[in-house]
Amino acid sequence: MQWPDFYSENCPPAEAKPASGTVYRLVKHNPPQAKDFLSTWEEFPGRFPEPNIRISGLSVYTDPKDIPRLFERLKNRIGHLRNRKTAKGELNPTLGVIQHTPSFEKSHHTWWIPIETEPWLVFTVISE
Repeated sequence: MQWPDFYSENCPPAEAKPASGTVYRLVKHNPPQAKDFLSTWEEFPGRFPEPNIRISGLSVYTDPKDIPRLFERLKNRIGHLRNRKTAKGELNPTLGVIQHTPSFEKSHHTWWIPIETEPWLVFTVISE
């Protein structure tokens, strides 16, 4: 797989597994678009001094119940999440690699997407 140029030497990590299964992601658009699948590094240029493994990937969740918990926890702190929608997607190995990276939400995973893929095509908004 070809990875974006901004990925660091050890990104994605060797422990990451081929992408597969059902995941949920917060998106801005219905239907989901390419710009809904930008890494934190790409979405907020200049916010970080350099990319790292965590901000080079995308956050996804394997438990849909984690999405409302995420909103509740962050609703007053992170304005850019307020108008997001929940999208459900079916990952497959052509869409990169994924690693379980639990944080406040136990089902949080980081997903690294190779260039020249269209991940938004496998996602559907399930909740506005």
